[in-house]
Amino acid sequence: MAVPCRLAILLVALLGATAEKTAEKTAEKTAEKAAPSKRSTLAPIISYVNIWAELHSTDAALPKVMLLLDGEDSISEAPSWFSTVAMNFKSGRKKTAAFLVVAPGKDAKRAATRFGLAEIPAGGALFACSAKEGFALQFDGDSLASGSSSEKRQAVQAFVERLVSSGIGEDEEGRMALPGFPEPTRPRKKAEVTLDEFTHETLPINCYGVKAKPLCVFAVLPDRPGNGCPADVTELAKHHAIDPISFGCVGAKGQSAFLSAYGLTSSGLPALLAIKAGKRPRFVKHEGAFEASAMRSFVDNIIGGGATFKRLSELPELEPPYLIDDDGEKDEV
Repeated sequence: MAVPCRLAILLVALLGATAEKTAEKTAEKTAEKAAPSKRSTLAPIISYVNIWAELHSTDAALPKVMLLLDGEDSISEAPSWFSTVAMNFKSGRKKTAAFLVVAPGKDAKRAATRFGLAEIPAGGALFACSAKEGFALQFDGDSLASGSSSEKRQAVQAFVERLVSSGIGEDEEGRMALPGFPEPTRPRKKAEVTLDEFTHETLPINCYGVKAKPLCVFAVLPDRPGNGCPADVTELAKHHAIDPISFGCVGAKGQSAFLSAYGLTSSGLPALLAIKAGKRPRFVKHEGAFEASAMRSFVDNIIGGGATFKRLSELPELEPPYLIDDDGEKDEV
């Protein structure tokens, strides 16, 4: 009777162990099935040029767990076991660690070089990085190369839990200074184009009176005001948007006194003038063709100091439009 009892005890123990393993695998599969909808945010795939921003800008205070995958095949999402680990360090909107996957191929290889690896080992390489402390630590384990998904998950989870609780200690074997990754190129702020159709009210303010832009360049047109500035003048203003110059145009039909002060006649329009206001107002007239490239050369010559300005006794002003009749002649008051 003793032998059957022992067999029965062994059978019960074997069934219990099998049931425990089955339950563990079921729980793991359930977690992995739940992960896909969150993988893009839990463990995003990033390129090499985005590593700096992920380490130093996004959740900068959190430890970052970075997985470099070997091989050349592109992937659209992180390995399921890695996403499952990431889920365990997120509760609601709060994270205690952030997880990243560097895209396989040249991106991962360039990142590996920064960490001092000549090549990425089979199964990948995993690093914990702390921008706050300025250190990184490589995960030292064979499970990435040969372990099952469950073994990888358990080993990496234990590794990250230890780092979250105690950080990267001074005595940690394999601790290194956080590698320097290239910062992203910051786009230059687009300069605003300064271009106005000047009137008798705005010419003294927006052309003659801008201290931050001591040079004012404007087209003198044969039309009445209200038609805007020609396309070539607009292109000129865009080309010199970063220079301290105000650009504009003037509808000068009927403005004989204004034209005369600048040595112009109505038959000589359109024309382009550059004005330096201030205590000693001066001007220079463009003598070339009224088209974008010639006008650009005119302004470039002024900026380069090659233009000769003429003195003005005073800055000419425009007559109000209500003093100009329909034929473009000044009304006598």
